[in-house]
Amino acid sequence: MAIISLINRKGGVGKSTISINLAAGLATRESRKPSSKPVLLIDMDDQLSATITAMGGGFGQQFVPVITAEPSFAGALGGGLGGSESLLIESLLPRNRSEKVRVFKTNKTEMEGLDDSLKSMPESAFQLLYFLEPIKDKFSYIIIDNPPSAGMIPMNALVASTHVLIPIEPDGLSLIGLADILRMIENVQKNTNPDLKILGIIPSRFRMVRRQSRDVIEDMEKLYGHLLLPYVKDLADISAATTAGYDVFSYCRQKSQPYRCFSNLVDAVLGKLQ
Repeated sequence: MAIISLINRKGGVGKSTISINLAAGLATRESRKPSSKPVLLIDMDDQLSATITAMGGGFGQQFVPVITAEPSFAGALGGGLGGSESLLIESLLPRNRSEKVRVFKTNKTEMEGLDDSLKSMPESAFQLLYFLEPIKDKFSYIIIDNPPSAGMIPMNALVASTHVLIPIEPDGLSLIGLADILRMIENVQKNTNPDLKILGIIPSRFRMVRRQSRDVIEDMEKLYGHLLLPYVKDLADISAATTAGYDVFSYCRQKSQPYRCFSNLVDAVLGKLQ
């Protein structure tokens, strides 16, 4: 069982899109096993983009009860309670499989105050770790989508995780931001979670036609080549799938670029976990 956090202090780098499709891809692979366990997707961002997409996207209202729930994941975590199966629900992902990714029923208002709630608690950085303890072994993989910050929420995710993925858009400031993220992870490894491993860096929203992107990728390959995972390209069908509340594997043809892009990423993640 692996608990994988997606971390970046910058917004708009594709964390939620990668989280959704990684969870769907892992669920598809896991469902082929004789005795499989479900995949859990945890949305720690108060925008709840991953949850909304997983529950059908913005074209319907299926997601509304899931983000206005009482009791909720945010309330339970912020109240120092342990995880309960009563808070879990099947999402709609992957659309083309009967075995669905699980998500937590949550509450957007409570999510917006979660960082402050965690800060006020004893052992504030360990609350997600304690919350997941009663339920984590029921899942094959747990994917955690985090907000673009260096606050208490991503700190909780890193302390609770076995592995971390770093999506990064290859622009002019990305290498500076990446160094900051790596220092944050190193601090967690030294002080609270010595077993945390960096699973890889994912260049996301990548456009080969941009000279700047190619230059940044070249620099990343020199500095962090052993950590680089397959690129997630900036493709219209990836955005369209997310908006429609689909995973790429269900929305796109098997031979299409988006399908191959995320299939390669899932394969690379599984290879690193072995």
